[in-house]
Amino acid sequence: MSLVELREYKIRPGKAKEWLNWMKLELLPYQLSQGMVVLETYTYEDEYGELWFVWLRSFESESQRQALYVKTYDDWWVKEIRPKIFEMIFEESINVRLLKPAYLLDRV
Repeated sequence: MSLVELREYKIRPGKAKEWLNWMKLELLPYQLSQGMVVLETYTYEDEYGELWFVWLRSFESESQRQALYVKTYDDWWVKEIRPKIFEMIFEESINVRLLKPAYLLDRV
């Protein structure tokens, strides 16, 4: 079974260009080097004019997802990367949804 993780972050005003460049040049390459499969990235503007960043990652299973989390989000990430992230996005805006293929609905 494959899982898709949908992640949404609200970008701080005036930080969109910096965030998108950092994602492209640093965060995504690091995630990929750890084994993450990134399907796509998107932005959208909500009804209040606020800009959101959305990305999709794919995993073979929940156990693989958890193993990649352990590998990726280590002490270095927590100490060095997380503080930089929250200079550009609102921490409280983070929304993570785990999507499952619709064909599995008949098995629920």
